[in-house]
Amino acid sequence: MNTQTEDKTFFWNAIEETNAHKDAHWSEYDIDEHIEKLTQYLSTYDKDTLIKFEKTLQEKLQELYTAEIVELNIILENQFTKGGDAYIFDETMSEDGFLYFRCWLLLKGKDFFDDIMMDIQNFVNGKYSFDIGDVWAEGLLYVTDDAYSANHENEHESEIRDAVYELHPEINYDAGETVIKRKLYTGGELQEAYPALVREILGLKNEGSE
Repeated sequence: MNTQTEDKTFFWNAIEETNAHKDAHWSEYDIDEHIEKLTQYLSTYDKDTLIKFEKTLQEKLQELYTAEIVELNIILENQFTKGGDAYIFDETMSEDGFLYFRCWLLLKGKDFFDDIMMDIQNFVNGKYSFDIGDVWAEGLLYVTDDAYSANHENEHESEIRDAVYELHPEINYDAGETVIKRKLYTGGELQEAYPALVREILGLKNEGSE
């Protein structure tokens, strides 16, 4: 197993081992609890390991910067109107919100990550159970520095993130220079592209509004 594979394995194992409710009903899962446990877990490792975890985190966030994941975010979070059998989605999106959404996706583990990278409609394939009313996990962005701070002086509270930036400036997980490779589906095009996903998610939203 090469170093890069080992780093990814450690990353996913850390996320999954600290999710106390991985196989439980969605209502039992708590984002803050998961991040707290992950922070405690990582605090037992040295600086080099934390830098490797942070690098993998940033790489995975960058991998999730795709048209399909943007569209998943829109379907899950945005308002919509209905005309006949057609659903028209609001197209506006917060860049910060999209970043926090991608953090939330990563907390769901490797199997889920692989599934939605293959097809975002796997979100509703029956294997997963989530609270779609709470899909931001900003705290994941700071988990390595919080873990490092537990046992060390942490200059500017960002020593781990700064180290990754200096070592790997090519990683850019935020808007910046990241380019989405195709035009986003808009309005009713989302329903045409992802019928199962739209049907399931909007059915849940309609249930919640009754």
